[in-house]
Amino acid sequence: MKRSIKIGLAGIVLTAVFSAGAYAATTVPKIFVNSNQVKTSTQPKIIDGSVYVPIRVISEGLGVDIQWDNKNKTVYVESDPNFKLENSSVQYVSERNLAYKWIMAYDERNHQGVLDLVTSNFSTDIYNESFPTGTYNMGSIVDIKAVARETNGLTVRIVQRVTAEDDYKVKVEKWNFTFEEGKIKSVKAVPNSAKYLDRYTVFPGASFGI
Repeated sequence: MKRSIKIGLAGIVLTAVFSAGAYAATTVPKIFVNSNQVKTSTQPKIIDGSVYVPIRVISEGLGVDIQWDNKNKTVYVESDPNFKLENSSVQYVSERNLAYKWIMAYDERNHQGVLDLVTSNFSTDIYNESFPTGTYNMGSIVDIKAVARETNGLTVRIVQRVTAEDDYKVKVEKWNFTFEEGKIKSVKAVPNSAKYLDRYTVFPGASFGI
């Protein structure tokens, strides 16, 4: 198979059911992803009662990976175009669970819970030298998802509600976990991965921000 490349805006669209009489044909629909309006140079269009939206806009808003195989004219949404054989699910699940347990312990300010999961030479830039204590900003992580994996490494997407003192209300960031002998060796923020939003909807009824 020809090497997959990232899909562009042109040519591939996402179709959603839309009421034909709701808007005039000249009306440009708005796009909201997780309650945030998304701007795009390729405007959505209403055609025969359906709304056509650039799939790149939706994928980036949801943090979903999309790839385009030009040779086979195939779109891969959160899929492995080179899938041949499942790798070790036992290792992935174990590492994912370790990462999620660490996130929960950190979010609940459970220092002992963090220490139980990490190596003696553990390092992180998620917090300063001293582990955060008290109830200030505790329980701020509202959504987590593993989004990438490599040998002895896992990247997790974090959605965090922040305090009133900050200029933004919701922070989306990727944290990279590395593992050693069944424990976590390091947790580091992926450079330039942070995005700042006014609001974020996990699902209808669970929204955060202004």
